[in-house]
Amino acid sequence: MSFRIWLEQLRSVRGHRPLWPVLLGATLDAEFQRQVLADECYSGEVFIDRDEHPLGDGEREERLVARLYRNCLNDKAAEGCITLNGHRIWLLGYQWPNQGGVREKKRQADLVGITLEGGLVVFEAKRAKGDAPLIAIAEGLDYLACLLRARNFAKIENGFQKWKAKPGKTIPAEFTATFPRRDIRPAVIVLAPDLYYHDLYSRSIRGKDWPYLAAIGDAMVPSVRLAFAATDFASPDLRLLSGQRSS
Repeated sequence: MSFRIWLEQLRSVRGHRPLWPVLLGATLDAEFQRQVLADECYSGEVFIDRDEHPLGDGEREERLVARLYRNCLNDKAAEGCITLNGHRIWLLGYQWPNQGGVREKKRQADLVGITLEGGLVVFEAKRAKGDAPLIAIAEGLDYLACLLRARNFAKIENGFQKWKAKPGKTIPAEFTATFPRRDIRPAVIVLAPDLYYHDLYSRSIRGKDWPYLAAIGDAMVPSVRLAFAATDFASPDLRLLSGQRSS
């Protein structure tokens, strides 16, 4: 991307918005699109059915999202969905592998779902003292781009059909005609407890910028919707964070 393109993008910003997220968003978007078009494919299955997977104890991120997934699955009202800003997202699984090789071992999407329209959603989970918000965004984009690669996505489509057709599988009423689609704008949602945003990263220089990222979020990376959500890793209801700073 040339400096001239960046200059025009910066000059197009109106109001009292900070300028640096515009360049950051353009850079992230270009790399995301490049990664989606890569031909690499995970060697094994991508859609992992974890509906009956044993739950472990502890507060590690992978165990927190596992418990959240199972709570949503067992909640009759939730029907396997999580709710954000009044919109339900149907959860498909957690800890999905998407990259292979020795260096990429254990690179897994924390929690994966789809919107009513079929857009893929990757939830990047962080504990109260987890990595900074910008790191969480980059990690989520990395996993999402890999899942959207053509051959990986074909595995998701195939796995989804088998998972949906399981005997006794609960399908939320509004999602009966929904299926994963690559042509619908996907999303990355940073998922963390309140303390992550309003304690550690309201004081640390590494995280004080997250309200700007949250405020611009949906428009920051044109190819992907970005959002920050607060959770207790128990309830199906998430709280969308707008990024508005308190006085």
